[in-house]
Amino acid sequence: MKNLLLAVLFLFYSSQCFSQEKKLDTIVKLNGETLVVSVSAVNEKDIAFVYPNESVTNVISKNQVKEVQFGSGRIQKFSEKVIVKSELDWEKVQITTLESDVVGLVRKGEVKAKAAGGSTLSNQKNIDEKATMKLKKEAAALGAHIILIQSQKTETGGWSGAGGMGTVPKSLKQGVAYAYE
Repeated sequence: MKNLLLAVLFLFYSSQCFSQEKKLDTIVKLNGETLVVSVSAVNEKDIAFVYPNESVTNVISKNQVKEVQFGSGRIQKFSEKVIVKSELDWEKVQITTLESDVVGLVRKGEVKAKAAGGSTLSNQKNIDEKATMKLKKEAAALGAHIILIQSQKTETGGWSGAGGMGTVPKSLKQGVAYAYE
């Protein structure tokens, strides 16, 4: 009987020592939401994770993640939240052509901008920058911090600003503005 009691105690203590569960990780998203999960991989664009008691691997873009607090105690930072309060914050607005950069964000609306030179001597680069600035201001007015570009076109043609024939540089841009919430 004494040996049986010792055997049961031994099994209990050994199972306690070897059955320590892995501590879960916490993903802190830029919108303030937290996910308590097991992070399985971090690559250049995404973070792969599994919810507790599940086996399906989920993926989240690093652009949506502020940091990961690992169960080990280590913290890995990824992105800082871009705060756009009004059109005055237009310079903070980011431009992307990758749909993965806006996955999980809230669509705020479509934005369009065009700019044209005043003469045939206008610099195409300056015209393009002017159209980009207009696009960012429109997105900032919507409270968006990122624009997914859907189309952009530069062209020359038509009438010059001085009233004569010639090629006037133009820039046309269109996209969708997104925000965290």
